[in-house]
Amino acid sequence: MSDMILFDLDGTLTDSGPGITRCVQYALASFGIEEPDLQKLNCYVGPPLLESFMNFAGLSREEAQQAIAKYRERYETQGIFENEVYDGIPEVLAYLKEQGKILAVASSKPEKYVEQILEHFEIRKYFTVVTGSEMNETRTDKGEVVAETLRRLGAEDSRSDVVMVGDRSYDVIGARENGLLCVGVSYGYGGREELEAAGAAKICDTPEELKMLAEDPREEKKRRDHIKRMKPERIPWLTRGEAGTGIFASKEKKAEKRENTAKKESGAEKIVIPMQRKLWRLLKPLLTYELFLIGATVLLALVLMTFTTGGYLEERMYATSVLASALGSLAAIPFLWKQYKKDDGMFPEPEKRWSAAEAAACVLLVMTFGHLLNTVMNVTGFTRIFSGYQNMASKIYEGQNPVLLILSVGVLSAAAEEIVFRGMIYRRAKDFWGTGWGIAASCLLFGAYHGNVTQFVYAAVVSVLLILIYERCGTLLAPVLAHMAENIWGLYRNGFLSWLTKKAPAGAWAFIFFEAMVCAGTFWYLFLRNKQAKIRK
Repeated sequence: MSDMILFDLDGTLTDSGPGITRCVQYALASFGIEEPDLQKLNCYVGPPLLESFMNFAGLSREEAQQAIAKYRERYETQGIFENEVYDGIPEVLAYLKEQGKILAVASSKPEKYVEQILEHFEIRKYFTVVTGSEMNETRTDKGEVVAETLRRLGAEDSRSDVVMVGDRSYDVIGARENGLLCVGVSYGYGGREELEAAGAAKICDTPEELKMLAEDPREEKKRRDHIKRMKPERIPWLTRGEAGTGIFASKEKKAEKRENTAKKESGAEKIVIPMQRKLWRLLKPLLTYELFLIGATVLLALVLMTFTTGGYLEERMYATSVLASALGSLAAIPFLWKQYKKDDGMFPEPEKRWSAAEAAACVLLVMTFGHLLNTVMNVTGFTRIFSGYQNMASKIYEGQNPVLLILSVGVLSAAAEEIVFRGMIYRRAKDFWGTGWGIAASCLLFGAYHGNVTQFVYAAVVSVLLILIYERCGTLLAPVLAHMAENIWGLYRNGFLSWLTKKAPAGAWAFIFFEAMVCAGTFWYLFLRNKQAKIRK
C-alpha cells in the first residue's frame, strides 16, 4: 500500500484566517463583545468553534452554539471565500500524487464547507478522501476526525504508512491519539513553538518543504538515527541546533520564544490535553483486559450453575479459576496487541540492544530477584501479617493440571500483563508526565490489579525491574520473557526448596546465596558493565 498523507485545511492548505476571524468578529458582536483587532482572533483558526467560543470568549455551551449559528450566517455567504490557497500548495499536492502518495483532508471544519473550498480552489482532485465535522457539531474533535479519515481510507491497521500534516497543536494531538506521526507547518497559525511543544515529528517552514513527504520514511529515519549516533564535533553545522533553537538560537528566535512563552503564561495560547482523556487512555487497556477476564469467569460460572448441584459451586469456581484466566487472557491478547500497535507511531522507536546473552540475563535477573524478594517478605513476617493471598493461592493452585497452570499463569497472563502495564500504561504515562510518573503509574496499577496487599507490594517492586529491562533492551519481548520465567519459577520454587531442605538442611540457604550472586551478576551485566548501556531516559 502506498504511503498516505492526511492534511489539515485551515492554516495548512489555505490561508483561511481573514474569513474565519471576520465571521468570529461578527458572531461575538451579537453578544456585545467588540473586537476590532482581527489578529487577536487568530486563536479561533484551527480548533473546533464550539470549544473556541467557550474557551476564548467565556461563553456557555448554549451561548457558544448560538454564536456558531451567527458565525455561519456570515460564513456561508462571505467568509467561506475570504480565503486563499498558500503559494506552492497545488504544486506540492500534484508532486506527491505523482510520487504515488494517497492524499486526504482531515479538518475540524464542517465537511460541507471543506468540499466547497477544495472545489472552489480546484484542488479537490488531489484527494482520495475528504473528512470534516458534522453540521450538528459532532465529530469536531481532531482525534475523531483523523480516526474517521483512517476508516474511510481503510488504513486502520496500517497506521505506520500514514502521516498527518497540520499547523496547530490540535493536529499533532489528534494524530498522536490515533498512533500517527505529525509533520507541522510553521507558516500557518500555530507557529513553531506551539508545534514543538505538542511534539511534532518534523516542522516545515514553507509549502515547498512538504515535498520531503515523498521520501521513504524508513530511509529518513535511518539518516536521523545515524546523525544522532555521531559525535557533535563531527557535524559542525549542528552546533547551532538542527532547527536553530535552544541556547544556540538566533536573537530573533529567542525573542520570538520569549513572546510565545509570555502568551502561553497569560493563557492566550494555553492548550492542554484534558486530564480525563489522559486518565482514560491510561486505564483503557487495563479495563479491556479485566472485562475479558470477568467475561470468561462469568461464562464458566453459567456453565457450572447449569451442571453443578448442591453446595459445591464455590469450590468448583476455585477449581476452574485457572481455566477462566487462561481463556480470558487468550481472548484478550489480540485486542490488547492491536491497541499496543496503534501506539507505535506515538513514541520514539527504541534502539534495539537485544542479544541471546542479554535475553538470558533478563530472565535470570527477574527469576532470582523475584525469589529473593519473596524470601525477604517471608522472613520478615510480612506474608503472615497479610495472609489472604496465601489462603487464596492454596485454594486456586492446589490440584491444578500442571500444563494448564503453566499455560495460564506462566505464559498467557504474563504476556497480557506486559502488553497492558509496560507496553501501554507505562509508555502512555511516561509520554504524558515523564519517566518517573510513568514508572509510578505502571507499578501502582500493576500492584492494585492483583487485589491483595502481599501481591501489591511484590508486583509493584518487580514492576520497576521489568521497566528497567524494557528500557534497557528496547523491546517488549524482554519483560515478557522475564515475566513468564518468573511466574513459572514462582509456581514451583517453594516445592523445590522444600525438597532441597530435606536432602540437605543447609541446601535451601546455599541456593538462596547462589541466587543472590546470580542476581547481582546479571544486574551488573545488563546495567553497569558498560557506560553505553545506561537506561534511556
